[in-house]
Amino acid sequence: MAKTCPTAGKSNVQAVFACIEDVTGMLQKPAADDYIVPRGNASMNQVPTSSASEELSESLNVIDQFQDAVDPGEASIPMILRLPSDGGHMQGHALMLAAMGEVQEPDTATAELRLEVNESADVLPLENITGGFFPPRGVVQIEDEKILYTSVSFTDETLVNLTGCVRGYDGTEAAIHAGATPVTLKSRVYSQDTCRNTVSIWMKNDHLVTFGSGGVVSATQFGMSNEGGQTVDVTVQFRQMGWCGRSFVSGTPSGQVLTVVDENGEPAAMAYTVGGYIRNTTQKDDNSGAGYRITVVDYDAGTITVDGGISGWDDGDQLDAWLPSASPIGNTIESRSARVFIDGKTGKVREGSISIGTPTEFLYEIGDEYPGESVDTKRDINMTMDAYMRAREAKELGRGYEGYEIPVAVLFGRKAGEILSVSMPRVKMVMPEIGTDGAAFTLSRTGSVLGVKGEDALYIIQE
Repeated sequence: MAKTCPTAGKSNVQAVFACIEDVTGMLQKPAADDYIVPRGNASMNQVPTSSASEELSESLNVIDQFQDAVDPGEASIPMILRLPSDGGHMQGHALMLAAMGEVQEPDTATAELRLEVNESADVLPLENITGGFFPPRGVVQIEDEKILYTSVSFTDETLVNLTGCVRGYDGTEAAIHAGATPVTLKSRVYSQDTCRNTVSIWMKNDHLVTFGSGGVVSATQFGMSNEGGQTVDVTVQFRQMGWCGRSFVSGTPSGQVLTVVDENGEPAAMAYTVGGYIRNTTQKDDNSGAGYRITVVDYDAGTITVDGGISGWDDGDQLDAWLPSASPIGNTIESRSARVFIDGKTGKVREGSISIGTPTEFLYEIGDEYPGESVDTKRDINMTMDAYMRAREAKELGRGYEGYEIPVAVLFGRKAGEILSVSMPRVKMVMPEIGTDGAAFTLSRTGSVLGVKGEDALYIIQE
C-alpha cells in the first residue's frame, strides 16, 4: 500500500544545529555534535526592507520603491538544558561559547597544594597555578579524590585557597594529601571575553531547511521554576540567511548541473540558495552521509549546481534538504533540581531568571547587501528572584532601598558530573516589589550583575 505525506510542513518535525564558524561570517557545515533538540518551535528569519520613492507626480500614489540593504536576521532557539554524564560538551555548546567568548576545557588549569591537607579539611591551600585559572567554584582532583569547592579566597589579588570544599565528591574517597601534590581542575568553564566566536545556525522545519551565517548570540536566559525541564533560551542575530527546500529533477542531469521543478512541474530553483545541502531521496543518495553542497543557483535557467560527482540520478527524482543524522546530546535536567546560593547560603526562591544580554551592532558599508562584522556593546546581565514574603524578609526593603551587593550562584541539576552552575560574584540588588501569589504575599527582587575586575561578572561551569 502506497504511503503519502502531506505537502504542508509538519510543525512538530524540527531540528536545530549550531556550530562555531572556522572563519567569521563564513557558513559552517553542521556536524552531529552541533545538534540541538528545540523546546517548542525554534524560529529564524531575515526580512529585507524597502523605502518608498520620494518622487512626486500628478497622483498621490507612490510611483516606485527601493530595496534597502538587508538588516540582520534573528534566530530564537529555546531548549532544555542537557548535560552529558561523561563530562563532554553540553547541548548547545557552540551557543554557550558564542555567548561568553571563552571556554577552558577540563584538565587545563593545574596547581600544587601549598600545605598538607587531611581528609576532612574544607580549605585547599594552592600555589603555582599554571595553564589556566580556577573559577569561583568548581571540581578539582587530587590523586584519586575529587573535591567540589564552592568559593575561593585571594591575597593581593592572587588566588590562594579553594574554600567551602565538599570532600569525596562524585563517589570518590576523601584522603590525606601531602604538600606539593598536583591539583587539577576538572570543570569546564565558560568565561567572558571582549571578543566572541560567531556561529552558523541550521534549522530544519520538516522539508525546509533554513540557515544563517555570521551569527552572534545577543541574549541568553536561564529560567528558574519548579515545573518541567530546565529552560535555556538563546537569541542569535546573523548576517545572511539561506534556504534549501524540496524539488524534483527535470530531465537527465548534465554533470553536476540539475534542472529542478516543483511537484507541478514549475521551475523551483528559487527554493535554494548557495551553501545549502541536498540529498536524492528517491535514489537514497546523500553522498555517503556528507550531503551535496549547492555551489551555484541560476534562477533564470532554473538550475542548481552541486559539488561531488553524481550518478544514476534520473528525471523525476525527489531532492530534499540534507542535514546530518544526530542523536540528542546529554541528559535532560529538571527545573525542580535548581538550587540558589545567596552570599554562600541556600536561598529560598519560588521562581526567577538569569538574563545574559550581550548586544551587538552590525556595520554597514556602501556596496554591502548584507550586514558586515559586528561590534559588541555593553553587556546587560541581570537576574530576578521572587520569594514569599516571610516575616524575616522585611529587612529586604531597607537593604534594597540602600542598595547592596551579594555573590549569587545558581545550580541546575543535582547529580555529580551533570550540574551546570552560573556563578555571579557581584550582584547589585535593588528595592524589592511586593506582590501576591494566591494566598501569600511575595517579594520580587532584581539584581544587576556587575564585573569585579576585567571580564569576570559571570561564569558558566560544568560540575
